[in-house]
Amino acid sequence: MTPTHEPGSPADQDASRARALSLLGEVFSSKVRASLLAWIVPRLDTRFSLTELSRELGMPISSLQHECYKLERLGVLKGRREGASRRYRMHLDHHLSRPLIGLVIATLGLDRVLRDAIADCGRVDVSVIAGPEPGSGSDRLVLAVIGEAGLEGLDRAQQRVALALGIDPDRLELAYFQRDDWARDGAAGHPLVRRLTRRPIQPISGTWPPG
Repeated sequence: MTPTHEPGSPADQDASRARALSLLGEVFSSKVRASLLAWIVPRLDTRFSLTELSRELGMPISSLQHECYKLERLGVLKGRREGASRRYRMHLDHHLSRPLIGLVIATLGLDRVLRDAIADCGRVDVSVIAGPEPGSGSDRLVLAVIGEAGLEGLDRAQQRVALALGIDPDRLELAYFQRDDWARDGAAGHPLVRRLTRRPIQPISGTWPPG
């Protein structure tokens, strides 16, 4: 039987994140850089301006500008002028990028990074990553989402999760169910639960299997 997974309360999650960011800040000798990378890694598909980043992180633009310029000089970030602002995105082909992504994930925890990656795709009640079925010979993963989300949000979630995991999006199958449909069909005997029973489960949000 697939074990039940239930992340801690929001307060526990916030406290855990604060401890992880503190540790990451010590690793990088810069809390600003740690917060910057912790925001970027779940959103590797996103171009951002310093103004947007300052609003999201609650940090001064001048501090973020210093770190972005430094990371751009190293080649980890790529910046380009768009209108009146300069927008940045992680350069995924740079040899330092994937080790940095791995360090952020190892410090914050994969569940936290993936939860941030899908946070704005819609209202998500339950989400998990299911690994390949043992003995199948397939390397395909399943991103299972139960809640209310539009097509654009689901596409963004699939893309972000694949980028964070460092896999081709074609290897990540999306299984989406609306909340009402799931409740009507009944979770215990739902085909998705039976299908994923033998697979390793990486929880993202909510409790699996759902009640």
